[in-house]
Amino acid sequence: MRKKRGKIIYSIVVIILVVGILMNVIRLPYFITQPGTADALSPMIKVEDAYPQKGTLRLVTILEGKANVFQYLKAKYDFNKYTQVVKAQQVKLPDESNEEMEVRQLNYMNESQIKATYVAYKAADRHPVLHQNGVLVVNVNSKMPVSKVLKVKDLITGADGQPIHDMDDLAKVLKNKKLGDSVDLRVKRGKKVLNVTTKIAKFPKEWLDANQDKKVGLGILQGDDMSVSIDPEVHINTKGIGGPSAGLMMSLEIYNQLTPTDMTKGYDICGTGEIFTDGKVGPIGGIKQKIVAADKAGADYFFAPTADHEDQDAIAAAKDIGTDMKIVPISTFQDAINFLKTLKAKK
Repeated sequence: MRKKRGKIIYSIVVIILVVGILMNVIRLPYFITQPGTADALSPMIKVEDAYPQKGTLRLVTILEGKANVFQYLKAKYDFNKYTQVVKAQQVKLPDESNEEMEVRQLNYMNESQIKATYVAYKAADRHPVLHQNGVLVVNVNSKMPVSKVLKVKDLITGADGQPIHDMDDLAKVLKNKKLGDSVDLRVKRGKKVLNVTTKIAKFPKEWLDANQDKKVGLGILQGDDMSVSIDPEVHINTKGIGGPSAGLMMSLEIYNQLTPTDMTKGYDICGTGEIFTDGKVGPIGGIKQKIVAADKAGADYFFAPTADHEDQDAIAAAKDIGTDMKIVPISTFQDAINFLKTLKAKK
């Protein structure tokens, strides 16, 4: 009897161990998102001969990862409103590989760095020159004919004999194309220059939501490949952080290093928002989770985009967690500068 009971206990332990392992190994079609970090930008951004600053400007991140069974159940049922379960299609694009997702996110960050640099140097009256180098391929739909001729990281510099400097140029060439029409593309792939031909095709069903205004096209996701000529030089290393949401805060950090007056005045300032070359600030999503991360970092102020009423979401989250951090609605880069000018030096 004792021997039989021992076997039963052993079997139960083995089953529990196997279930535990499976719960950690099996990945579900969901992602877990939660408050991340609030990282100081001064170690990441170095303008040559920069002016010193007493305070801190920070970018704020969201932690994001594909959920296993254990993480899914924990996030779903621990009732923490700032840890969220989202469907994979809300994070990854249809037919997007992990490599393509990484390339897309890092390209967003690279674009953001270029735009932030341009905006900051222009505001500081340092006469930056923006260069549009072509259209970068960041996703190729494997079900479309284009997948036979284009790869992720290809740079499109010409189409049907027309030079392509940015996405608007490519859109003009494709505007009147119909199903089955051919498109001749000039492409840079590493050090090689290729001339390839593909056809306009019907988008797969999973792509239709993202392309509601049209049902046919090339079948690629693209980004503008840009560079900027500046003096003095700036060196940026965001340590693998992806996405466009640090644009506003990077532009402020660069501007602060370029100008003799320290805009931070000793305060710890977090914020988020995509930056555009005209200085406008766009929405980014996940702002409530970023409020939690900024509060944990001890920030005095948080710059929140007014676009899509994200500032209202930020105010609601700040009230919910009971933070003393002040939320500052921002529509443009200049809004942030104007606010910083009103601050008195922190004692």
